[in-house]
Amino acid sequence: MEITFLGGCLEVGRSGILVSYKNTRILLDYGVMLNDHPEFPMPVETKKLNAVILTHAHLDHSGGIPMLYINRNPKLYTTSMTRDTAALLIKDFIKLSGQYLLFENQELEKMLRNTRTFYYREPFTVGDLEIELVDAGHIPGSAQVLVNGDKTLVYTGDFTTIKTRMLDGADTTIGDVDAVIIESTYAHEDHEPRPELEKKFVKACREVVENGGRVLVPAFSVGRSQEILCILAAHNFPYTIWLDGMAKKTLENYLSDKRFVDNVDILEKANRKTRFVKGRRERETALSEPGVIVTPAGMLKGGPALYYAPEIVEDEKSAIFLASFQIPGTPGEILLNQGRLVVDNLDKPANCIVKQFRFSGHAGRTQLHDYLRKIETNAKVFTVHGEPEMCKTLSTWAQQELGLEATAPRINDTVTL
Repeated sequence: MEITFLGGCLEVGRSGILVSYKNTRILLDYGVMLNDHPEFPMPVETKKLNAVILTHAHLDHSGGIPMLYINRNPKLYTTSMTRDTAALLIKDFIKLSGQYLLFENQELEKMLRNTRTFYYREPFTVGDLEIELVDAGHIPGSAQVLVNGDKTLVYTGDFTTIKTRMLDGADTTIGDVDAVIIESTYAHEDHEPRPELEKKFVKACREVVENGGRVLVPAFSVGRSQEILCILAAHNFPYTIWLDGMAKKTLENYLSDKRFVDNVDILEKANRKTRFVKGRRERETALSEPGVIVTPAGMLKGGPALYYAPEIVEDEKSAIFLASFQIPGTPGEILLNQGRLVVDNLDKPANCIVKQFRFSGHAGRTQLHDYLRKIETNAKVFTVHGEPEMCKTLSTWAQQELGLEATAPRINDTVTL
């Protein structure tokens, strides 16, 4: 079995891994790096490609897949939830970045026509390989990929074993494997304990609303927005909560196939407590009264958040609470560290309260270590999906602490198992 790393090495974004065995070639993810101009993994010869396996919907894993359908029709295998949420994200990506892309909606439609869905732990065959999707705990529908040929490989994709309001965490019963390709996003740090982070967040929201202010929570449309609603519902937040943007459709998807949400009761409660923005009138209402507004984009790079932010940022009673890591240079990071809202032609000083609450769907250092400790065989470890320092930190730890052969591959590296 041969593995070629096409992207997502010593970087976060444009994940892509080619696995070859006998006459079978499969891609594990094929994402995009969302810079000023989208960047994709190394090209792949589509006429020799049997299938693509998609771990989850986020664009850094899914955004390049339609490119594979310009002249060919490879099969795409994923969970039904990932198919539906990836379609939403990619459609929006085409709308916003179409001028830079080689593909259009017709390639996305072709991709969806060629998609076959499987639930967790339902083995299926692609050529000479047997494949299984295993719950990754990252967002509803996310999966790790187990690949069996003459050797066995597990690719974690993005995963976490930390229990959240919606999900119970990844299934780490992987068994004997010859190789592990593991994300390294937070190889250097543990996350703040979830219960404490939730309490701080809800308390801060209450204080602002009870003082007559509005709280804008910019959050990713897939996964994070719905988790924020669940956190507020679980803590019996008594004030108005609004949801705007593509996050509404994602919530609909989650409620329409509850197999992918471990704690459905809290999601249903959150849905009942939430008011949905359907147009301009509701947006004006949301801005005119104390309450919480949850909306994409998570780093203030676009989405309905940009409708609310210019007004909220001027009001010292109100707040913008960033609910995730902010990539350097994004409007969210500039707001957090420089106290200015810089979007489009706007540059306003922030009079409102600005705080960050680092909720995460990724494994922290302890979870990454525990995952590798559970691998009983003398597996080769490849650390991906992290800044250079993170990938190297995790591979060095696996070498020194577990005695495993571990490396942080570079793009275009090929290894044989």
